Amino acid sequence: MIIDRAELTALLGETLDLVEAPPGCAAVLEGSIAEGFGNSASDVDFLLLADDDHDHPTMPTIVFARGRRVEVRTRSLRQVREQADEVCAHVAEGFGGLPAALLDRCQRLRGAVVLRGDDLVRRARKWPLSLSEVVSGWYAHHSRQAMRHAVASSVLGEGREALAWAGIAARHAAKSWVAARGETYLEPKWLDRQFDRLVAGGDQEAAALRDRLAAVRRGTAGIEQAVAAHAELVADFGVDGCPADAARVLLGLRAGVTTWPIGGRLHVVRDRADVFVLGPSAGRTWRSISPGRPVAEVLKSAEDPAAAAGALAEFHRVGLVELHWRDGGPISSAQPWAPSEPVTPPPSARMPVLGLAGGTADGHLSLIPLPAKRFAAAGMALVWSNIMVENAREDLSGAFDGGQREVARTSGTRLLHHACRVVLSACGTSPLPPDAAIVAGLDASAAVPADLAALATAVERDLGGDGWETWLDRLDELVGGVRDLVRAEVFPASFDSAAAWEATLRIGHDWIRLGAYLDADFPIEEARDLLTSGGAQPHRRGGG
Repeated sequence: MIIDRAELTALLGETLDLVEAPPGCAAVLEGSIAEGFGNSASDVDFLLLADDDHDHPTMPTIVFARGRRVEVRTRSLRQVREQADEVCAHVAEGFGGLPAALLDRCQRLRGAVVLRGDDLVRRARKWPLSLSEVVSGWYAHHSRQAMRHAVASSVLGEGREALAWAGIAARHAAKSWVAARGETYLEPKWLDRQFDRLVAGGDQEAAALRDRLAAVRRGTAGIEQAVAAHAELVADFGVDGCPADAARVLLGLRAGVTTWPIGGRLHVVRDRADVFVLGPSAGRTWRSISPGRPVAEVLKSAEDPAAAAGALAEFHRVGLVELHWRDGGPISSAQPWAPSEPVTPPPSARMPVLGLAGGTADGHLSLIPLPAKRFAAAGMALVWSNIMVENAREDLSGAFDGGQREVARTSGTRLLHHACRVVLSACGTSPLPPDAAIVAGLDASAAVPADLAALATAVERDLGGDGWETWLDRLDELVGGVRDLVRAEVFPASFDSAAAWEATLRIGHDWIRLGAYLDADFPIEEARDLLTSGGAQPHRRGGG
């Protein structure tokens, strides 16, 4: 050790003067210094063991004694035994669910140097498993998953990621190999020193494998050759089940992911929470996915294999699909010291957020910057507000034809309010403000172009006056600007004909299906009837 026992004893004495220690506690030195590693910057890690049932905090107390930074943790004998039992339970189920921090706490105690309380430490260290076998098996599991991930990334054309995963796999395989020979300390950074000790003890195989690990790390071959070289080394370290075989990488569907076409554009909802809109090429790739199909086969049959590979890689990154290893289950992205969840990319910065056909993708996919439920509610409100614009426009035209100024004022005000609702819905506002605040809401929103908000304010002012001859033109100008903004220029004149009304219902049907799935707020309750009718009007005779 880099600190002799006399110095450790003195350091422990000064530390105990600075902390509240349980009466009669045992004390051990754990961590890198206890394992025979460490350097001048290493912390001194003391663990105090109390013969009680208390739940002592995991967080250490940090003090400074004799010029060193000291971390002090306290655990009861019950806590230590429960942690050991928990490791045993995880091992029985497979290494995948065993947390690094839990195994690390158990390993550190078993590799610790006893400073006081030998009998209590002996009782705390009782364990039915072989620590060497557990640590070796645990690192082998993570090496296997990393190597499979490297093969999958290579198939998907993600060369940089493939090399990174392959490097992780090789280092974890090496950690598994040295652990099987008694070097059980988990911390990855001391791998070279663990090899040094094995070599110093006369292990010539350790010397050869250490040299190969360094050579593979420095390799300059192409991606496929480098991945293959890493896979061969991983196998030589004793980790099986992960050859560099692209045919073993399969596509799988992820639970909680659903597909929703809106106006010909594909949207994918993840866990009822996030909505992704797919670009045209990515949409074609998405439709080609079937569970259990090899990734290489999907790419081979794609119109643009490079684009399809990029789309599949992105789908996997954000958790829309899984990658499976033939006869080996899902390929996990989790690693011992950095458990991972699917990535959630920055939301799209496009404004408006949505149009009649949903969102617009930048590249393969874009994350809609709204929760899924609010996205569906805003989309349904957008369609309904467009319908009401058409209804109010029809009323306004009739009022002009009949010379009915006050009817025209009321109809024009309704048209103005619904046009503002179209804009705010498209910008993601849900629920919408009341009519009395709707025009002001447009003016206050940074997402709405200033000229359009100013036009709405001017129209509201005009409708309060008596110069009604200009109302129709001014409102048509506003509606034109609104529909240009929200990409709804061709919204049907809903009330002009039966065909136009049927077209309007078809536009709303996709949104209503999504809204019902997410239990979003409907703009009117009658909209739910479109679900049972498949988007058609109720009571309509076939062919009528």
